[in-house]
Amino acid sequence: MSSFRGLQHDAVDRPPCPKTALFATMGIVFGIIHEEMPEYKMHGTVGGMQCREYAPSWVAKVCSDDYPDAKTEKKFMNEAFWTLAGYIGAVSEPKNQSMKTSDKEAIAMTAPVVMSNNEKIAMTAPVVMTSSEAIAMTAPVVMTDDSQMAGKTMSFVLPSKYLKNQEQPPKPMDGRVKIEQIPSRIALVSTFSGFSSPDRAKGMASNLIAQVKAAYPGVKFVMDEATNSPKWEYFGYNPPFTLPCFRTNEVALYLSEVPPANVLSK
Repeated sequence: MSSFRGLQHDAVDRPPCPKTALFATMGIVFGIIHEEMPEYKMHGTVGGMQCREYAPSWVAKVCSDDYPDAKTEKKFMNEAFWTLAGYIGAVSEPKNQSMKTSDKEAIAMTAPVVMSNNEKIAMTAPVVMTSSEAIAMTAPVVMTDDSQMAGKTMSFVLPSKYLKNQEQPPKPMDGRVKIEQIPSRIALVSTFSGFSSPDRAKGMASNLIAQVKAAYPGVKFVMDEATNSPKWEYFGYNPPFTLPCFRTNEVALYLSEVPPANVLSK
């Protein structure tokens, strides 16, 4: 089994170079991810999906329950993103307080942005995924059924330095932002390109769960207590202007244990 791995980017004190910034922007358009990404161990594959064991991490999270005026998923996702961006100081002065100095602390952006919900996934009906949905992660399909808005979350994974240095992340100044430490987790991860949306991610998760249950009955899912259905999340890695064919999206199905050796392909 390999060790935890992930992209690490050390800060370098040097003047900005316009040409470097231009090349970096062009790289983002073509799907290059410059941000630190979560570290994980690879255990093999199951049905073409990677079986990953993610290292523990800190996340900054907001929940739709704290946005009573966000009656659609589009509005919640937009407001949630800018709330979290404000916490880390992505576009303005950070809305946080350092636990070491009491000053405001700019936090590096990481990838992915994690989205989850507590909607029960039907396992019997076929799922239709529309490939024509050209929708950015921050502006997904509008959901008109207000009852479906409860319990949805968006999270930013915080830089690994906080756990490695045994530091507490900065305290949010916005009461809607919650800081949580996430333990190590095991997941089957399917990666796909193109523009995604909550509906498309939910459809893919439903299909993947059904396929795994049918072909690999020994795989044990983590069950969502609210819905009694397998727990899953959607990971989005790119800004809206990344070209569709170069975008990185992932659906993670959480497992209670690493699948048995006769199920894993190395």
